[in-house]
Amino acid sequence: MKVLSEGTKYDSCNQSAVCHAFGPDGRCIQLYKTLLTNSCSGECSYCPNRCGRNSVKASLTPEEITKITWSFYRKNAIEGLFLSSGVIGDAENTAEKQLEVARLLRNQGFTGYIHMRVMPGTPLYLLEEIADYANKFGVNAETTSSVNYSEICPNFDYKSDVLQRLKWTRDLINKKRKEVGYGGRIVGANDTQFVVGALSEPDREIVQTVDKFMDKYELRRPYFMSFDPVPSTPLENNPSSPRWREIRLYQTSYLLKDYGLKAFDFDMVYDDNGFLIDSDPKMLLAQSHPERFPVNVNSASLNELLLVPGIGPVGANRIVRSRPISSEKELMRMGVVISRARPFIEINGKRQTNLASFMGAS
Repeated sequence: MKVLSEGTKYDSCNQSAVCHAFGPDGRCIQLYKTLLTNSCSGECSYCPNRCGRNSVKASLTPEEITKITWSFYRKNAIEGLFLSSGVIGDAENTAEKQLEVARLLRNQGFTGYIHMRVMPGTPLYLLEEIADYANKFGVNAETTSSVNYSEICPNFDYKSDVLQRLKWTRDLINKKRKEVGYGGRIVGANDTQFVVGALSEPDREIVQTVDKFMDKYELRRPYFMSFDPVPSTPLENNPSSPRWREIRLYQTSYLLKDYGLKAFDFDMVYDDNGFLIDSDPKMLLAQSHPERFPVNVNSASLNELLLVPGIGPVGANRIVRSRPISSEKELMRMGVVISRARPFIEINGKRQTNLASFMGAS
C-alpha cells in the first residue's frame, strides 16, 4: 500500500495515502489514492515507474483495492477512491482492471466518490463503461505538443492517445450530466495534468494550452506537477523545477477559469523567455494596466471588480449584491483582502492610497 500510494506522485497528488478532490460545491473530498501496480510497460522519461527501471515493484488486485477502500470508508477516513496505475501491458488491459475495481465497489453498494486516472489510448467502449461507475475520469496531457510528448512519453501518440481521449471524456461527461436518473451522483468535470519543467517549454506555452483545452475540451481543472529528477531515468541529470513555478501556474489557471481572462491577457507578465516570475500574476496584471484603476466599488461592473487584487469571484458578487458600500470594513466582511485591494479601488470618490505609492514610486 505504501509503495503504490507513493507511486501516485506523478498523478496530481502528494505522497501520502490520502489526497483531496473538490466537489462542484467547493467541498473538499478525501480520497484513498493508489496505483493498481507500479510496474509499467511505458517508458516515460521522467517517471519512477518506467519500464526497465530497477525499483521495488508492487501490485494490488481489484479485490484487494476494493477491500482496502471499504475499510477506510467505513472508518470515515476517506470519502472515495483515486485510482491510477502503471500500464499493465496496454491501455485496454489496464482500463479493464480499473473498471473492475469500480464495478466491484458499486455492486457492493459503495456510494463514495471514484476518480479514475485512465491511460493514454484507453478505448472508447471502456471509457463509456467507466463513465457508468466513476464520478470523474481523465487522461494526463503531461505537456503542450506532439513534439514534446514524443520526447517524454515515446510509447503514446499525443493527438490520438491523449487529445482524442480528452474529447471523448468531454462528451461522456456532458452526456452523464444530461441523463435522468443518474442516481444523484456528482459528475466531475474534465481534467488533466501537466508535468512542469521536465522539458523546456515556457509558461506562456503551458498557459496557452490550458486556455485552448478549456475552450475545446471544457477543461475545468488543470493540475500541475513540478518536475523532480528521478535516478536511473533519462532525465535524472535535469534540474528540478521550482515549486513556486507550479504555484504561479495554478494562480494563472484560476484567472482563466474563474475570472474570464484569456491566455493573451498574460503577455505582459512573462519574462523575455516566456516564463512567469515568482510574483502573483493577478497583481502583476493590475500593475501593468494602471489606466484601469482605481475602480469605484459602487459603480464598477462585475468584470471590473474581478480585476482588482484582493477581490475574488465570491467577494465581487457580494459587492454587487450589497451596494452601496460605504467603508473598507464592509468590504472586509465580504471577504475582500483590503491590504491588496486598497491601491486599486475608491469608495464614494475617496482613495486610501494610490497605485504609485503602493509600488514605491516617487
